[in-house]
Amino acid sequence: MSDSSLSFISVDMCRRLIDIPQVVQRIEEVYRWEIEGDVVHLDPDALRILYSESSYKSHTKAVILPKLSVAGVRIVGYRVHEDGSGPSSPDSTRLVVLIDLNSGRPLAIVDEHYNYTLRTAASVGVAARYLSPAKPTLGLIGVGGVGRAVARIFSQILPLQKICITSRQPSSRQAFIEALEPELEVPIQAVESIEEVLECCNVVATATTTRENLIKWAQVRPGTLLCALGSNELEPEIYRRATKVLVDNWENTQAAHDMKPIIESQVFTREHLYAELGEVVTGRKTGRDGEDEVIVVRTEGMVSQDVALAHWVYEEAKRLQLHTVIAQ
Repeated sequence: MSDSSLSFISVDMCRRLIDIPQVVQRIEEVYRWEIEGDVVHLDPDALRILYSESSYKSHTKAVILPKLSVAGVRIVGYRVHEDGSGPSSPDSTRLVVLIDLNSGRPLAIVDEHYNYTLRTAASVGVAARYLSPAKPTLGLIGVGGVGRAVARIFSQILPLQKICITSRQPSSRQAFIEALEPELEVPIQAVESIEEVLECCNVVATATTTRENLIKWAQVRPGTLLCALGSNELEPEIYRRATKVLVDNWENTQAAHDMKPIIESQVFTREHLYAELGEVVTGRKTGRDGEDEVIVVRTEGMVSQDVALAHWVYEEAKRLQLHTVIAQ
């Protein structure tokens, strides 16, 4: 097989090859690279387009990872439905194009539908390693693909006492339990409301498509770790009053459509921010310093992590001779 071949890595191949503990390890590694200046980003950070006639949105991001001798271009496209869903639809476009940094030739096209959910969950999974309270109980608000990935990842990296879930539809809760109960060695309980989740859990992850605030400051108990994976999910007051707020990347957070007005209104500013997650990973900042601390983690998503994960899967597929060659 020629070294100049171009490969395609399918979503099924990604499911087959990815080892969840290694995902967390690799995502943590990229946090370290970001803080240490070992990542080169596109400027501006993304090329975006919105076609209002069909509610179609698309963005393209690129990054260079010198540690892997690879450049990556991530292409995302989807139609936004009335309920806010669409980004994670199987019909959406989610591709990473990998390019050899030394020769400039294309290496692979990776379907990242599965990788995306794992990366999203692992980005806060890394945070939970450093910021979780003792005897963690996981609460999930939203039980779609990302919610399931959070349950899988957190159950492997934290000594979870139980998992408590809620969602808009009882049927989605039941499907979650049927899919994950045989797989996870953690009790899973479905409840009717967000309030019930907050009352019984000290690690709470929100993974929804909501356009309204789901959690208010008055509902947050001392000692809680809140991980926001979607937009609008937390009342702005939570960002202002939490003991510590951490993000994956401050520049991305500033540009997020739900965070931009909060920052511009001075409710939450750079001065309120405790750290970027890479600062905790590298030891520049401490993690949890007290059991009563309310800690918020907000992740917007980092293309460097998407590309690193895609490259790892590509290398594994090539090593095992499982990749599909689409061009020589």
